Amino acid sequence: MNEQTAWINGEFLPFNDAGLSLADSGVVHGDSVTEMLRTFRHEPFRVAEHLVRFRHSLTAALLECPYTDEELTDVIVQVIQRATTDLSEKTDLGLILFATGGANVTYVGSEYDRSPTVCVHSFPLQTDLWKRLMRDGQSLVVSAHPAIPTNSFDPTIKSRSRMHWRIADREVRKSHPQASAVFADEEGNLTETSSGNLFAVLDDTIITPSADIVLNGISRQFVIELAEHRGWSVHQEPLTIDRALTASELWTSSTPYCLAPVTVLNEQPIGDGTPGPRYLELIEAWSELVGVDIRQQILADD
Repeated sequence: MNEQTAWINGEFLPFNDAGLSLADSGVVHGDSVTEMLRTFRHEPFRVAEHLVRFRHSLTAALLECPYTDEELTDVIVQVIQRATTDLSEKTDLGLILFATGGANVTYVGSEYDRSPTVCVHSFPLQTDLWKRLMRDGQSLVVSAHPAIPTNSFDPTIKSRSRMHWRIADREVRKSHPQASAVFADEEGNLTETSSGNLFAVLDDTIITPSADIVLNGISRQFVIELAEHRGWSVHQEPLTIDRALTASELWTSSTPYCLAPVTVLNEQPIGDGTPGPRYLELIEAWSELVGVDIRQQILADD
């Protein structure tokens, strides 16, 4: 396997040789926005949509990026090519794009070059991480910590600062080692997990929290497209904990695993406690469109 590649401010480097200055505001303050993409058979998925969201995050966070979308797309393609020269087609990549606010003047002084740091790097997708949730479904527990209010921090910014999420997951796992946290807002409406958007099947309708109170995931957008293409009704509206517990199916969508069932919420089974038929239909449809059996790729050798 070739060593993975990183590109930082115009320079290609081996992954293990790449790094940020200790004075970079991305390190000092978490002052950074990011995107995670993935490949299917070494082809990047929905690059244009990721770059649209990246530009939105930059604007909302008052950060800059000196590279055009065309330049970043070319870099993404080159990083993939360098990383997959001798890589089996069965192994796909995750790709990270991020930009920071540049050097922290407290450390380096006002005369130092404060240009933003922009990076693209790759890594093999660690499919073992998602075997259990893809096979059996995942367990979610509503965090005791509420979601950050939208008037305090714009949830549509995909930022590197994930401390709130990390604390919630760690706290949940003290009593539920196999579970992940899901946030609810101050009104008791579910929002999202640390890694994915939430969907509930209620009667014949798919409910997902509104895109203005969560990160509008690229996978989320694709799930909505797949569902609507099948004639299924999708509503973006509040989803209370009680409503979610009555759902016949719950799912989360996320870039690395695409779509995964939730079979337990707050220690209560969802539906019959197994991955549901609508989930299985959607993940099969996604697989057909990208030419990769997504579940099998993750469950291989299980």
